[in-house]
Amino acid sequence: MTSQSSVKAETPNRRLLVVGGYGVWLVSCTVFFTLGLLLGKGPTRTAKMAPPPPAPVETADALPVADKPLMVAGAQYAVWVTSVATASEANQIVRDLNRRGFTSAYITRPTAESGNTLYVVKVGLYNLPTANQVVEELQKDLGFRSARVIGTE
Repeated sequence: MTSQSSVKAETPNRRLLVVGGYGVWLVSCTVFFTLGLLLGKGPTRTAKMAPPPPAPVETADALPVADKPLMVAGAQYAVWVTSVATASEANQIVRDLNRRGFTSAYITRPTAESGNTLYVVKVGLYNLPTANQVVEELQKDLGFRSARVIGTE
């Protein structure tokens, strides 16, 4: 009978040891996770940031590309990406599009004849199926929800 009583006495102690070990593990994981979040962000807060670049001067000469794209045989459609109020905004969008592989991005300047007061950012000259694919990519991947296919003039 002594062997049975010693087994019964060890079982509650073993459970306590397992539960206690799990508790210590859980607390230590929580502490290290919290420290990682807090200390992991520390260097970026204390690092000196470079001064912002000077604001671009808004001139008509600052536009990166021509008013009209080069004519390509069989290409009858462009993609209207967006319209913005300033040349600097339009330039930034064209730079972003160029970085993302849309090297045919260009800006149409506002003119008195058209009555347009906005800078219109357009992309490329395409055939219709390719233009539709570009519109889908601009809408889904880049967030230009108002992108649409337009005919060339």
